[in-house]
Amino acid sequence: MPRQKEQSRQSQRQCGDVRLRGFSDRASLADAVAWLDLQARRGLTMEEVSVAAAQGRVLAEPLNAPADLPAIECAAVDGYALRSSETEGASDYNPLLFTLAESPDAPSHALPLAGAIMISAGSPLPAGADAVVPFDATQSKGRVLEIFAAVATGAGMERRGQHVRAGATLIEARRILRAQDVGLLASAGMDRVPVLRLPRVRLIVAGPKTFMDRPSAGDAAGPMLAELIARDGGLAEPAHPAESHRDALAQAIAAPGADVILVAGRTGTGADDEAPRALAQVGELAIHGIALRPGGSAGMGLSGVIPVILLPGDPLACLCAYELLAGRLIRSLAGRSPELPHPVQIAKVGRKIVSAIGFVDLCLVRLVDGLVEPVASVECGGLASAVRADGFLVIPAPLEGYAPGTEVKVHRY
Repeated sequence: MPRQKEQSRQSQRQCGDVRLRGFSDRASLADAVAWLDLQARRGLTMEEVSVAAAQGRVLAEPLNAPADLPAIECAAVDGYALRSSETEGASDYNPLLFTLAESPDAPSHALPLAGAIMISAGSPLPAGADAVVPFDATQSKGRVLEIFAAVATGAGMERRGQHVRAGATLIEARRILRAQDVGLLASAGMDRVPVLRLPRVRLIVAGPKTFMDRPSAGDAAGPMLAELIARDGGLAEPAHPAESHRDALAQAIAAPGADVILVAGRTGTGADDEAPRALAQVGELAIHGIALRPGGSAGMGLSGVIPVILLPGDPLACLCAYELLAGRLIRSLAGRSPELPHPVQIAKVGRKIVSAIGFVDLCLVRLVDGLVEPVASVECGGLASAVRADGFLVIPAPLEGYAPGTEVKVHRY
């Protein structure tokens, strides 16, 4: 409770109308992340889906094996089932002769002395057999089979429960199900599995600004954010373009049916930046203005109990604010790790990187001969700089940047 009260006091201090005034105070990135993590605690309900539709979903509960896998002793390779003790001494210079059974496909066929039965991988072993010799160690002539290699007991076969015992945990909860996971569940005879429900993300794209009676460039935020939401395990509603005036934005925010709401655009200090006021009109504007570059005009709050994230309209600032803020919340609600989903590479700085003290900087970089170089200054270059970048650095607020030779953590695209 003390933490929540402190955040509430900060909200009252930070969330005045900044239009035509600028931000006199900004929340730290750490405070913004703490607020987001608090909203993520409510989590989502689970649902059941078919195994065929489960890949990429997050398992809600641990799954136990309903039976032994394999359920019976069976062949692991194609070849001939026989008694291993009868192959002792077999070699290329001393082939041993076996009799092929008349009914090779019948698993209950009694295996005669010095007898062998042709078998396919996965088929149950006939009674009496305890090994399978592969085809390349044999030669058949009619009903006579020559064996050129001795095999040990259990060779070429799988014993009952060798993979998993009945009741053992197949897959732990909170695993993002992969293709091999789905295959294992299907082989265990499961038809449906419990997964976390995908967070429904409403994407509101504020109307474009106009310059000299001409609209700005086409909507980059809509398609970009839809892809990022899907990457992070969310279910993006089709982008809702909204008129830029306050009432239209407020109506779009207040509409029911979402787990998270993203508003892209109209979050800055211009006269027509109405998104923060629209959120305050129908809910609570908890934070507006963050010590982050690019993306410092981002904000967040609640519409009822639904978290609303305000993202800048500038495409690069929108991308950066999504990665560090909105994406974290969506990943958490989806049951995934809230941390950045990019692979990390440790590399040395090749050319000096400059940062602003007091702001967390997301700096786009490329790797040149294994060394890290900035693509552009932090708040310049637009999405074109992100396209040219190999990844980015998250530079802590207390630092002025990095000198050449410093080891840094690159989040790779």
